[in-house]
Amino acid sequence: MKTKKFLWMVTLIFVVASMLMIGSPALAKEKLAIWLGYGETLPAFELVKAEFEKKYPEIEVEILTFELRDFEAKLASSVPTGAGPDLLALHDFLFPRYYNNEYLEPLPDDLAQIVNDPEKMNQTYTAIVTGDGVAYGVPYWTGRSTLYYNVDHFQEAGLPGPPDTVEQMWEYAEKLVKKDASGTLERAGFSMRLTGPSGGIQKFGYLYYQMAGEQIFEVGNQPGTVRVTLNDHLDVAVQALLDHVNHLHGDRKVDDWDLKHDAQGFASGVASMFLRETWAIAFIKTNGPDINFDTAPMPKGVVRGAFNYIEILSVNNQSKLKDETWDFIRMLQEQEALDVLLKTAGYSPLRKDRDFGWFLTENPKYKAVMEDVEGYNQYLEAPNIAYEEMTTRVGEVLQEAFRDASLVDNPEGCKAVIQKMQKVAEDILADNGILSE
Repeated sequence: MKTKKFLWMVTLIFVVASMLMIGSPALAKEKLAIWLGYGETLPAFELVKAEFEKKYPEIEVEILTFELRDFEAKLASSVPTGAGPDLLALHDFLFPRYYNNEYLEPLPDDLAQIVNDPEKMNQTYTAIVTGDGVAYGVPYWTGRSTLYYNVDHFQEAGLPGPPDTVEQMWEYAEKLVKKDASGTLERAGFSMRLTGPSGGIQKFGYLYYQMAGEQIFEVGNQPGTVRVTLNDHLDVAVQALLDHVNHLHGDRKVDDWDLKHDAQGFASGVASMFLRETWAIAFIKTNGPDINFDTAPMPKGVVRGAFNYIEILSVNNQSKLKDETWDFIRMLQEQEALDVLLKTAGYSPLRKDRDFGWFLTENPKYKAVMEDVEGYNQYLEAPNIAYEEMTTRVGEVLQEAFRDASLVDNPEGCKAVIQKMQKVAEDILADNGILSE
């Protein structure tokens, strides 16, 4: 009887203890959350996740990917409530929104030393993540603008190689264009960004930068403010607009709204040149496997420079796993993880002290978007909280002007458009309190 009672007690204790262990918060794994707006970078994060969970068996890493606009919306609604991810992968134009609202954790000393070391990080990128001398993120990768050109089209037109200057680019475009017997355009000599106002002003700005020596929207005198430069370079801006409208209408027409555009048009063989960022290399290889193409540095004007958009790795200052999240970011900076990023997503890692020579040997088309050549400026758009509204509204003015055939060889008409663009931008910046004095 005593033996049965003893066994019953032991069993009861075991069951209760098991239930307590199963329900014990102390034994439940903590969750480190990561959200990505660029799903193509997931393989690098998955690689690090596997190693991280070996190092921290008590932590489960949850990685979710979203379409970019959904990602931006989810961050905007969740981070202010404390429900956002631990690791914030922020595009450079999103970064100010979270920095200005004090949602970001300062870098630990070891990562700050890397970010502030010009031998390890281009300080153009460091400036974007720094406020009052303190860095709040690690620049991770860049997409860089470059000139794409169809090698077969160039040989067919008797052109020796990619254009060196902006003027030469337009001259080549006129020689590369193809029309049918009725004069209808069948192939664009140069594919312009004719739809999507925000992207349109950005691509217009690629050429404006070469011609003016600075961007349309530059960093202002005070942190977070923006200076609009169109009136400062009015003659240049007018010429840039004339270059576009003169090649969209009349005898010098090199592009048309009815053609496929951008990377899709180029991959389809109906465009001989266009300007785009790093990602288009992989896109063209996949969607236009028979297209014989190459890349070249941006055509120069008074300067030569490439636009960059960068991804930044930051830590949510409301995270309960700050130290561990920084360690995840450290692991993303290791050579193997950066190699996976480069091979699978095609984005250029920003660590200067890592070796990617093997990749350039195997993939020479990436040289124009990865090699930092002396005299080839690398620039980013001025980060600001009114970016989306400003670029959309100004881009709408620009793309309406593209359709106006009365602007052909009409510098005064183009001047009025440029001045309207300046005013629209300044009004939006002023309304947001970030117009530079």
